[in-house]
Amino acid sequence: MTTLRYYDEIGLLKPIHVDPETGYRFYTMDQLPHLHRILALKELGLGLTQIVELLKEGLAPEIWQGMLRLRQAQLQQHIQTEQEQLVRIEARLRSLEQGRGLPIYEVVLKAIKPITGVSLHLTTTEMANQAYWIDPISSLLKCYGVTRIDPLLVLHPESEDGYTLGSVEIIAPVEERDADALMTWSAGRLIRCALPAVPHMASTLHQGSPALAFSAYQALGTWIEHNGYTIVGPRRKIFLHRREQLDDALTEIQFPVEKVG
Repeated sequence: MTTLRYYDEIGLLKPIHVDPETGYRFYTMDQLPHLHRILALKELGLGLTQIVELLKEGLAPEIWQGMLRLRQAQLQQHIQTEQEQLVRIEARLRSLEQGRGLPIYEVVLKAIKPITGVSLHLTTTEMANQAYWIDPISSLLKCYGVTRIDPLLVLHPESEDGYTLGSVEIIAPVEERDADALMTWSAGRLIRCALPAVPHMASTLHQGSPALAFSAYQALGTWIEHNGYTIVGPRRKIFLHRREQLDDALTEIQFPVEKVG
């Protein structure tokens, strides 16, 4: 059998004898308990390489416990992920059954990599029209001949209530060498910034003027509440696409979240 041949190759279950002419492998009844243990460990979801390690003669009980606890944690995470998907499916079904159709804003949960670059704190005058918040830093980058490596984003302070304008930070992701140069050229108006990685970011896309994204925020808030998450940091707006006609703008709105409890 192919399986037994593979078990032999990896040292998991050696035959008592192999016929040199036919290649047939011979096993005894005394090896049956060992085979049953292999099958039992496979049913726990352990990989064959793990089982080889576990069945080594003299392996300490602590090693067994460690591998089994690791598998336990993996299964718990898998179950949690499946349960969260089930909650989302049930919510979507309720929406369809109530005749509301597909949502205008789709919300996804994703991991965000760290971001480094330069930032610009806007003055009260510059914040008068949020549709044009990115213009000051875009002008500075163009003036100094620096190309950003990712889209511009707006970072809102955690203290902001979401409705009243407060201070905001515009961030341009750039290479480290460009960040150093920009700080010097701008006489300190642009400063170096580093945003940490975010393991769970609730995100949606808004098509149209960034100043008219209230419904997108509402959709995000509803999704976060219904799926058992809480907001744990400042929100972000990422300007993925913008032309002179703001109705064609595409903005990604993000909230860092974590599971309640």
